[in-house]
This record gives sequence, structure tokens and C-alpha cells, in this order.
Amino acid sequence: MSNKPKPNAVEVLDEISRHAAQAAVERRRGKSTARDRQWSRELGAKLDERLAELRRNLLPADPPIEHAKPIRPSTLAMVRDAVLEGIRRFTAETGGRVQFAYRNLKRLSDNDLRRIYETLDPTNRD
Repeated sequence: MSNKPKPNAVEVLDEISRHAAQAAVERRRGKSTARDRQWSRELGAKLDERLAELRRNLLPADPPIEHAKPIRPSTLAMVRDAVLEGIRRFTAETGGRVQFAYRNLKRLSDNDLRRIYETLDPTNRD
């Protein structure tokens, strides 16, 4: 009996695709054709679909829906530059402990920026 942990679905699919690729290379002696490349793309797409399905199966069937709180009137009244400056200030005050997904805030809408501002603003706590 082995103490080796059971592989997860991603590891199994990765191993299968690796073996399939090796077998295809051996059959062709390293030369790929347009048909091989098409097959490879289709296999990759199928694997991606299957992985996405497996990930979805890990999620609860009916996840709770959380609605965002309304943006405060004082924040809605702020101009874009003031919102950006507030976000920079809150981020600096935390010594870099605050992280958010967007590195280029210039691409976000004013309301998206206001949402970030509302989340970071320490005076906006319940």
C-alpha cells in the first residue's frame, strides 16, 4: 500500500495529455502536421472545458448573493481625481497591506473607483 496522495483531477488530466503528446511525437518522429496541430488545439480546448466543469462542481449549487451597499452621497459627489487620491492615500496609510486586482486604475469607470474607495475608506464601517 502506498502512502502517496491520490492525484487530483488536474494532475490526472495533465498526465494523460502528456502521454498523448508523447505518443503523437513518437508516431510522427517529431514532425507535426496541420492535422496534428488542429488535434492538439481541440484536445486543449476539451481539457480546458473539463477543468472548468470540475471547478464549477466545487462551487455550491446556490451560492449566496451579496448585494453591494449603496455608494454614499458624499462619495458620489467626489470628482474622479479626488477618488483616485483617496485610494492612493488609503493604500499608503496601510503600508502596502491593501491589494486590489487592478494595477491601472485609469481604465476603471468612476463608479468602479468609488466602489474601491468605499471599501477602503475606514470611516465607512458598520
